[in-house]
Amino acid sequence: MCNNIRLALTSASSGRHESPKHNRSRRTALIFPTLIPRARRPARLAILLACLAAPAFSHAAAQPPAATAAQGSADRHVREELASETLRYLQARDYKGLEALYRKIRGAGQRTPNGIWKQAQFYNQLRAFGQWSTDAAYWDTVQGQAKAWQKQYPKSVPARLFEAYMLIKRAEADRGSGYYNTLTEKQRRDLSQGSAAAMRVLEETQVLAAKADDPEWHRAMLKVLPFTSQFTQERYQKKIGAAMARHPNYHEAYFTAAGYSMAHWGGAPDAVEQLAQDLNNVGGKEQGAMYARLYWYMDQTAYKGKIFEVSQADWPTMRASFEALVAQYPDPWNLNAYAYFACLANDVGAMAPVLARLGQQIDLRAWGENGAATHARCATSTVADPQFDSKQAAARKVRLRRLLTETMQHAAAQRGRKEYKEELETLHKAEELDRAMGWVSMPVQYNLARAFFTLKRYEETVSAITAGLPAQPDYTDAYWMRGQALEALGRKDEAREDFEKGARYLRKVLPGAWAGLNATQRANVAEMQRKFLEYGFATPTFSTD
Repeated sequence: MCNNIRLALTSASSGRHESPKHNRSRRTALIFPTLIPRARRPARLAILLACLAAPAFSHAAAQPPAATAAQGSADRHVREELASETLRYLQARDYKGLEALYRKIRGAGQRTPNGIWKQAQFYNQLRAFGQWSTDAAYWDTVQGQAKAWQKQYPKSVPARLFEAYMLIKRAEADRGSGYYNTLTEKQRRDLSQGSAAAMRVLEETQVLAAKADDPEWHRAMLKVLPFTSQFTQERYQKKIGAAMARHPNYHEAYFTAAGYSMAHWGGAPDAVEQLAQDLNNVGGKEQGAMYARLYWYMDQTAYKGKIFEVSQADWPTMRASFEALVAQYPDPWNLNAYAYFACLANDVGAMAPVLARLGQQIDLRAWGENGAATHARCATSTVADPQFDSKQAAARKVRLRRLLTETMQHAAAQRGRKEYKEELETLHKAEELDRAMGWVSMPVQYNLARAFFTLKRYEETVSAITAGLPAQPDYTDAYWMRGQALEALGRKDEAREDFEKGARYLRKVLPGAWAGLNATQRANVAEMQRKFLEYGFATPTFSTD
């Protein structure tokens, strides 16, 4: 009985969820750390948050020569020069220079050799400008700089986005670190007011940005919205859709979107995978390559080399996506990343020809946080595993099972917030996962039934329980739930039959299970017993002490 009751109840009690506000920290390291290779100090300052590049490794200087083989590459040179020039103009308050540079590098056709938008690198410097400071006078000076730029160029999109980025950065700095419920009233007020101010700037800039066809506006919106009182995942996903409709290949917008779609921001367990799939199929010049780009970024920032253990990334899909990426941008940096992920997937058949193609152009910065060790391990693997395909099929089943568990937990969290329609949508996803694994399970069907019952959809409640009972015909809660739905439909004779069966199974298992039940489970049993007794079916009772 204890296991039976827990089967449906643990998902309801264990899916504890805090509002995304409660999980915000001053620096959300899992989402937006510095993504640049180690470099000379001036260059490092200049290319802060410069592009989809390697993580910064504190031990890079001690790595073997291969670690710096790509430092003189054309791509690196372009990025460093662009970052340095942008920062130089910012520091000098040379708005004419900034505007001229913006006009020069804007547009989808302006890319670095590895395919990164130059325009995004320009904006990365605007985002990264300023210190993590709570000094009001300092931020007033920075805001004055943004206003001066706008005064000189009233129709400038980057001048306005610079102001929005500085407002949200100030709000994050004032907010401080720690969970939301530990913040002072002032910190909460500063966050609310700062994010609202940044949002006003974006709303006032929307028409101007659309006329200029500047995709960075969407990225800024996806950055600011999570810190406002307007934020919900439903609203956020709509903003992502709006960005994709206009600019499906602007990488940086979707790197931002993926971070704020994760579970600790209230996102669905499959949100990142769904985003990657949508981007890969939405069209545009880079159709087919976006899946690899998005997961490459997420591995750097969130998964840390555990991408195939903790995410829903599918290697066959990612491999095809990397093929599309390197066909279009055969830069050594992209090829190194392809080989790295092939190694993580244990796909020697894919990795070996890429390594041969690279030759001496190995760049260990693309090989994860322990680049030298990872590359050394992978380089010794020269024979393809004859069981690779069967192992990939097994890995897919593991991912599906993990996703099912996470999806059920997400549904329980939604129920806890009384988001019943959203819970039902999530449980339908769980039902699809069940079917993909070749079965129909009671936990999914019971929770579906409970969601239907809450929404007074009683026929569907009956259908869900009926579908689940073959998998667990002795589940007391199922008969109780279906009986209540039948009762609500006026089918009392059928309800009586279910309550009689439920009481019979409860009598068998309750004596041995009672001591192990928690307070929530005992309350659930008491509610069942009251209903059974209404129909004349008594069951054992025990002390609650």
